[in-house]
Amino acid sequence: MVLFPTKPESVEIDLERSAIIVVDMQNAFATKGGMLELSGMDIAPAQQVIKVLKEVLDSARRAEIQVVYLQMAYDAKLANSGGPDSPNWHKELALLLMRLTT
Repeated sequence: MVLFPTKPESVEIDLERSAIIVVDMQNAFATKGGMLELSGMDIAPAQQVIKVLKEVLDSARRAEIQVVYLQMAYDAKLANSGGPDSPNWHKELALLLMRLTT
């Protein structure tokens, strides 16, 4: 068990039953010419996030903590996007940009 001095109170974690979950750390989100930049967002802060995440993952691997990656993706025909009747179709940034470029 490891005690993390978090606020408002500390949290104790059993590392043998834990994993680091990395969600959507993809080039499409965090690099020049990627989805976020194309939509007008400032991606400069992403470099600091990437640096900290690398340190966390290096530490986790040294401690033999499992690392799990989750990646959001759509198939080429966007069949798994929910279709035009889905709120996802109209609100999700990647879907909007893909339709604009096809």
